[in-house]
Amino acid sequence: MLALESDFFNSSPRKTVRFGGTVTEVLLKYKKGETNDLELLKNQLSDPDIKDDQIINWLLEFRSSVMYLTKDFEQLINIILRLPWLKRSQTVVEEYLAFLGNLVSAQTVFLRPCLSMIASHFVPPRVIIKEGGIDVSDSDDEDDDLPSNFDTCHRALQIITRYVPSTPWFLMPILVDKFPFVRKSERTLVSVSRQDIEDAEEAAAQTCGTDTTEGLFNMLQIGK
Repeated sequence: MLALESDFFNSSPRKTVRFGGTVTEVLLKYKKGETNDLELLKNQLSDPDIKDDQIINWLLEFRSSVMYLTKDFEQLINIILRLPWLKRSQTVVEEYLAFLGNLVSAQTVFLRPCLSMIASHFVPPRVIIKEGGIDVSDSDDEDDDLPSNFDTCHRALQIITRYVPSTPWFLMPILVDKFPFVRKSERTLVSVSRQDIEDAEEAAAQTCGTDTTEGLFNMLQIGK
């Protein structure tokens, strides 16, 4: 895994159609009061038809400009965190994971939004099913992509924890908020509790050596 991550930390830009200057130029212009290029950048990132190569190029530029991505660019970061990265090619996934690591290591102010985004992917998407002629909203727990998505999200948490060892303490309340266990299927519960929380516990124990393990596992008692 480390070798693969290292390869993508040094990816090269790909040829794509784009408008406006580089990310660094756009961010610096915004600091000077010029907002047009930033709005153009946000619109391109929000394009529902955005291609894999475009996402890869943007992520590469954001990683090289991460020192400029301060709290002033919270709206831009939120757009990046909404990119459909899990449903893309493996190259996009690896670049996105590398971006998350770079972002939280340089701008810890975005740690919580990153963790919240990752945790949201542990929740199966909502689907509408028919019951007696009535539309009912339910969790798509049988989505074939769920196991792969869980594994990728666990990797994302591990990468972030590597850069920010205090991650488990920020992750705990987010998990509690995202997972009122009594409303989740057994498949979702097992996938989250066994891997994600155990990873958080291990990191917590290594960084502080306190009784955090007991506190984290107390969350599992909610649905029992």
